[in-house]
Parts: sequence; C-alpha cells; structure tokens
Amino acid sequence: MPEIIRNIFENYVKDKFDLLDCIAVNNGTSALIAPLWSLDLQPGDEVITTPFTFIATSNAILIAGGKPVFVDIDPKTLLIDPLKIEAAITENTKAIIPVHLYGRVCDMERINEIAKRHNLVVIEDTAQAFGATCHCGKHAGMMSDAGTFSFYKTKNISTFEGGMICIPKDSKLDAEKVRAICNQGQVGKYNHEYLGFNFRLAEPLCLMAYEQMKLHMKGVKAELGLRGPEKGHYPNVVYEQPIYKKMGITGVCPIAERVAKSIREGTYED
Repeated sequence: MPEIIRNIFENYVKDKFDLLDCIAVNNGTSALIAPLWSLDLQPGDEVITTPFTFIATSNAILIAGGKPVFVDIDPKTLLIDPLKIEAAITENTKAIIPVHLYGRVCDMERINEIAKRHNLVVIEDTAQAFGATCHCGKHAGMMSDAGTFSFYKTKNISTFEGGMICIPKDSKLDAEKVRAICNQGQVGKYNHEYLGFNFRLAEPLCLMAYEQMKLHMKGVKAELGLRGPEKGHYPNVVYEQPIYKKMGITGVCPIAERVAKSIREGTYED
C-alpha cells in the first residue's frame, strides 16, 4: 500500500484538529518516546508524571534517558493532582507528562500554567482519551506541546496496534525533529541527522484509523471510559513493579497506592 495513505491520514488529523503536525506511529509507547527523545535528556534530568498509569508512560521516560518523578493523584478524578506538581519541580525538571485516564481529562489549564512558569515541556499521554474534551471544549492531547495516542485493541479507537503524535501549533517542541526520530532520524532520504527508530505506522493501519475517524467518531466517543478502575485498571502503582524496585525507582504517593490497593482487592468504589 503506498505511503500516500499515511500522508492522507496524518493530514486529515492535522486539519481536523488544527495542528502543526500529526505523526502516525506503531504504538502508544513509541508516541511517548519520540517527543521525549527530541528533548535530548541528560543523566539526572527529571520528568514529572503520575504513578497511577500503565508502565509504558514511565518506561518511555527511562528509555529517553530521563528520571521519572511521581506526583500523587486526585482521589476523585484519579488523575495527577496539579496542586502537588509544583512541589516536585527541581532545577533538573524538564517536562511533565499528565495522563488522561478512562476518558477523563487532566486539569490542563493549571498544568500548562505551572509549565509556563517553570519553562517546562508538557506531553499529554492520551492513550485512553481520544475524542475526550475538557470543560472548555478543547480536545485531550491537543492542549500542550504534544499529545500521544494509542490505537491498541483495547482503546476506543483501534487499529489493533498503532498510535499517533499530535503537535499543536504553539508547541515548544521541534516538530520536524520529532518526525525525523520516528523515521530513523532521517531529514531527507539517507540523511540521518538524529538517532531515531522505525516508529512508522503501516499504511493499512493508517487507513483503518482514518476510516474510523471519518465515519465512526460517535461510536469512538461512546466507548470513552468503558475500561476504568472497576475493570482492574490499575492494581499497582508503577513504582511497585519488580523491575522498578530492582532499579531503585521509588515514589511516595499514598493516595495512588490506596486506590491501587482497593482495585487489587476488589473493594474500589467510585
């Protein structure tokens, strides 16, 4: 299938949501890694996120060379608590990754205000919230420097595997660099200016995503939030995972720990 299919899909999303760029990638983890790689994180650089998420969020930070710093969640929304973010910021902080869970949207207005004060990049992990909107009507994943999406089979929009990166017009990121990283670091054929990887989404899967967005958005939005805490997401905070304990990655997030325990024990009540 010709490459133009990917271009059609990316341009459709870019125009539909008035973006600087849309990059179709092979999964939601790749979608997180590429913009993080573009920051050229150095040893000791920190990225703030929530521990109440799928481990891919913090794995992407580690793979990109950063250190995840975990901020506790709001007990009502189960999303990162913006009132606790600023206390976690240090001279080493480079970015914030809020995670929109269960179709719920983080308080991006407050998070963006904090990021602006401290000159931080914000990358929204929107794997579980494509099509969700905040109280102001803006779409999740379109309100910061980048939004990352997953098209995995359990998501409300699915190509079985896949994802995309959405970069708004006022982003602080180098969109061309992020795109190059997703294609082996190429800027022009056989001209590799960055270390990159093959993160491209196969054209048949681009076509699947394109058709769903064009024809089935009502159904896509109807599935938001169907897989929530009552379905077992998530029974552990990420820093309790064996590999993180082995690596010495820790956190102190008692609310997230308490919620995860209730999910694990089947006693969670919304």
